[in-house]
Amino acid sequence: MRYHYGLMKPSKRLPKLFRDPPKTLFDEPEHKPYEAPAKGPLFSNRVFYALLAAFGLFLMLTADWFGLLLLNSDGVFGRLGPLNTVRVTAVLMTGIAVPSALLMFHYKRLYSYTSDENVFFAIAFSLSFLLGSPCALVGIFG
Repeated sequence: MRYHYGLMKPSKRLPKLFRDPPKTLFDEPEHKPYEAPAKGPLFSNRVFYALLAAFGLFLMLTADWFGLLLLNSDGVFGRLGPLNTVRVTAVLMTGIAVPSALLMFHYKRLYSYTSDENVFFAIAFSLSFLLGSPCALVGIFG
């Protein structure tokens, strides 16, 4: 008795049992190799904590400075002068922009482009850069 393996066909029902379920709208997209973030943090822990401390310090100082300007702008302009007031504002905005840009690069390497921390520091960098650039131009050319 001879068996002819070339004539036997595998069942079509068996592969259907082992395939993946269909994708839905709420499934997480699969990460492609070119979208994978680089491994490891950009900065060491000391530098990372120093950047966080500098960001927090300049954020607090800038909030105090804008509060002082809102409450007593005539006194600040009379005491410092308008040009020095703009220079102080530019320095404080730069103090927010530089650490937030570096922290943005740190989180981009550590997680992904859309991590919560990266989005926060990208918004902080953009706002401080946009608000500080006119002050920096007046401070440089004034």
